[in-house]
Amino acid sequence: MDSMRDYFPPEWDDESRMRVLLGPMPVAQDAVARTSRCTFWSAAIHHWCRVMQKLTFSLLECQSAFRRGTQTPLGLPDVLLHMNSLGEVLPVEQLPLGEPTKESWSGWGYRIFIAQPSRVAWKGLKQVIGAYDLKTTTLVNAVVLQEVCDKVFNRYWELSRELNSANNLLSFTDLYHQVGELVGSADNLHLVVQSLASCGRVTTTNHNSTTYVKFALLGDAHKPSISQVELAEYDLHRAQQQVQDYITHLSDEMTTLQQEAKHALKAGSKIEALSILRRKKRVEKSLGIQLGTLENVSTCLLQLRDTRSNKEVVGAFRVGVEALRAVVMGDASADRVAATMDDLQQVLDECQDINSVLASGVQSSLAEGDDDDVLEAELNQLLAQPQESQDVNQQLICTFLMCLRTIQWLHLE
Repeated sequence: MDSMRDYFPPEWDDESRMRVLLGPMPVAQDAVARTSRCTFWSAAIHHWCRVMQKLTFSLLECQSAFRRGTQTPLGLPDVLLHMNSLGEVLPVEQLPLGEPTKESWSGWGYRIFIAQPSRVAWKGLKQVIGAYDLKTTTLVNAVVLQEVCDKVFNRYWELSRELNSANNLLSFTDLYHQVGELVGSADNLHLVVQSLASCGRVTTTNHNSTTYVKFALLGDAHKPSISQVELAEYDLHRAQQQVQDYITHLSDEMTTLQQEAKHALKAGSKIEALSILRRKKRVEKSLGIQLGTLENVSTCLLQLRDTRSNKEVVGAFRVGVEALRAVVMGDASADRVAATMDDLQQVLDECQDINSVLASGVQSSLAEGDDDDVLEAELNQLLAQPQESQDVNQQLICTFLMCLRTIQWLHLE
């Protein structure tokens, strides 16, 4: 990848453009030209660090990477100072790394009001007098470091979901096997882990000369903790794996020795065959011992996991008991419930009284009016009215017909 120079910007083949960009930094009065130069080289340095997987570098390495024939970028020191002022690159000693320590009020005041202002003032003074030399300073690309930290964190949880082993303890070596292609080297992974530890996304500890890492849960702002139970479980699991590998090796060796003994017998070498069988017996005896060891380790590991599960269950029970006690001691106590039931019965009795009063009022109003016999007579009278009206109409029609016949008779006369 280095030989192919994949990190070069697109302008690299433009002779006239690169002659200007490789030249010295424009004067301070030409703000537009300085900003353009810093923007170009800042993007080029970030791309170089991403492609080459370089989290740390020096000024000399940067100048060597962007050497064009005999030309070396003369403005890189000013560009790195500009990037340092923006926090994009930092000296490695200024980068917060490792587990954060508890700080007293006096220590916090010293750091905020004395140490940091003094460091900034001293840095600015060295820049003014030209004593700030970047040639011997190891710089960290903070932008690329943050990107790699996010990638490592997300890759770990992706693999954990696939393997169904979320929130397990992990050794530094095992972690490197999982995310090695993202960081490029073990030194870069160490820097990434230390950076994640400083912001509370992982916890690290040393146990039996081994560095262990535990990642925080997704979306959890609390820093994870590593207990002795988790360390013991990891040691037992690793011992179990080692014993299983050794058992597999012994089984393969027994098979090989048996085949060698057969070949020796076929060749007529009985003494060699007996020697091989004796070796096979020793291997078989060692295999039996290892099988017993594996059984003991597996039993201990299973017992440890059961104990931890029981502890979690007991803790959940304890929390539930405290919650129930808090509820019972409050509005759900026996006295409160009895008082509430009495109030409810009183309200129901009052509602029953109101219903009785309303019902009696309606009955009294009906009793004061007409009774059922009067109402029935009035109803029959209403039904008889259409028949009477029909009789009257028939009488009128007969009278009209008689009058009409009388008029006709007179006309004939």
